[in-house]
Amino acid sequence: MHRVRRAEVFPPGGPPIVAERYEPRGDIAAHGHDFVELAVVTGGAATHVSAAGERELGRGSVAMLRPGDWHGYRDCRRLTVHNLYVGPEVFQRELAWLRADPRLGRILHGAGRSGHPPRLDPATLRVVETGLAAIAELPRPEPAHAVRVGVLLCLLGGVAASLPADPAGRGHPAVTAAARLLEDDLQRAWSLDELAAAVSTSPAYLARLFTAGLGVPPMAYLGRLRAERAAALLIETDLPVAAVGRLVGWNDPNYASRRFRHFFALSPAAYRTRFRPGGSAARSRRD
Repeated sequence: MHRVRRAEVFPPGGPPIVAERYEPRGDIAAHGHDFVELAVVTGGAATHVSAAGERELGRGSVAMLRPGDWHGYRDCRRLTVHNLYVGPEVFQRELAWLRADPRLGRILHGAGRSGHPPRLDPATLRVVETGLAAIAELPRPEPAHAVRVGVLLCLLGGVAASLPADPAGRGHPAVTAAARLLEDDLQRAWSLDELAAAVSTSPAYLARLFTAGLGVPPMAYLGRLRAERAAALLIETDLPVAAVGRLVGWNDPNYASRRFRHFFALSPAAYRTRFRPGGSAARSRRD
């Protein structure tokens, strides 16, 4: 069983960045979790399976999963993967400035998920592989958080360099401010007009800036955040599905189910049954 809960991955009081080396002997069943995963293939090959479809991975390939995303591997051929697990709060605090990067801002927040597959160049891969191995092999909580962040930035920089330039993308303070407002208050019934007024821009201008910077309009970004939080609650708690929807700002259960399915290709109940450790059809019916 893959570890899917935060408590199973991040040590209490430790830094929310952890690495591990993984050599599967067979297929890896589809699984989801409530943190960011960056899987770097350092040897062999496999077929990566996710809600976005299937694609072949080889040395240097990177699979990037947002909280709630599910994925697995099949046809593994001497596959070696270095996984870097990152708490989403890292991208909302010390690395919030990455939103201003015209490439990383888009891929970190889920845009183009089925588009250009990231692949590290050989020189960057050697550096990243060494850093990930050092983090994975040393006792926790060593090395220091700064070292972990450094390896993460090196990996993200290599991913950004592998992607095509986005001439429309650009950073803007209003985008960072608006994203933070949405992240801090998921339950609020936000409208584009209200959000634009809060960051002193017009709705149309904010929508253009936000889409250029993060790849999706503000309300779509909010929907993604709500779906990710709902996925975490489905894995971490026994709350009924309807209560989970209300906690993330989706008060209508039918609407909540449609929006969740839009992001993860599964209903909330099916997601819990499939990915939560010990999940069962009985629990799904109880919800």
